[in-house]
Amino acid sequence: MTTNIDESVTNALQALGFSEIEALVYAFLVPGEAATGYRISHAIGKPTANTYKAIASLVQQGAVQVDEGGNRLIRAVPPEELLAGLDRRAREKREAARAALARRSSSTADERVYTLRARDQVLERARAMLGRACEIVLADLFPGPLALLAPELEAAASRGVRVVVKTYGRRDLPGVAEVVEPDFRRALTEWPGQQLSLVVDAEEHLLALFDPALEAVHQAVWSRSTFLSCLHHNHVAMELLHTAWKARDSLTDSDALVGISLLSSRPPGLRQLKERTGRGDGVTEPGEPE
Repeated sequence: MTTNIDESVTNALQALGFSEIEALVYAFLVPGEAATGYRISHAIGKPTANTYKAIASLVQQGAVQVDEGGNRLIRAVPPEELLAGLDRRAREKREAARAALARRSSSTADERVYTLRARDQVLERARAMLGRACEIVLADLFPGPLALLAPELEAAASRGVRVVVKTYGRRDLPGVAEVVEPDFRRALTEWPGQQLSLVVDAEEHLLALFDPALEAVHQAVWSRSTFLSCLHHNHVAMELLHTAWKARDSLTDSDALVGISLLSSRPPGLRQLKERTGRGDGVTEPGEPE
């Protein structure tokens, strides 16, 4: 008779990459009692030959260990030890993949605009952008996106990146200059969803409108066009300055707004755009401060 094994346990193990029979073997053994391969196959209701193949695979994965005595008893590795090993191997595989992909990545500038359709795709792109930030980040973030991106905003600020964010209620994120919309309740009520507007170093920008529950994406676009990103940098900068003017009686981060405009901050995207258009190498634009 097959031992009663909680299906949620085997489902969780299969989600980690175990086959069905491997999951059954480990789930049977994990309570702690060692057993022979024959007993395991009988308990889980699988052919003996298949069970021994699964045991050999689990040994290779560091999930079980075999007593080399006469009975060759099999015992499960403790779950915490197993999960730590899986995490380590997953990190090693990710780093190997990162290195391999980096060798194949193209340095050609991509000026196209891309549509993003999934919530997690938008948020991961925003996190990746903040991880690449070098000099300045400007953003307009409703409460949902702000809460989810708070760790990455703080991490960017801790690296010395200038981070200025329009918010809809103060969060007091370490190192992040917040400009709070004074009429935020009206904005949250009348705008049809949660907004994310982010520009990093005037090199790339992301615009997204989520539903109010932050579960679906109404529309989202991302681009590494330096021309469009420079324009969006100035758009968000002007929004921040206008919001600061409206909230001038209660603003606490006014010094952080000095010099955030495109021509004042001179972010990497502007420098790249000027070089590509032949206006680099110290050439000053008409009306631009020396």
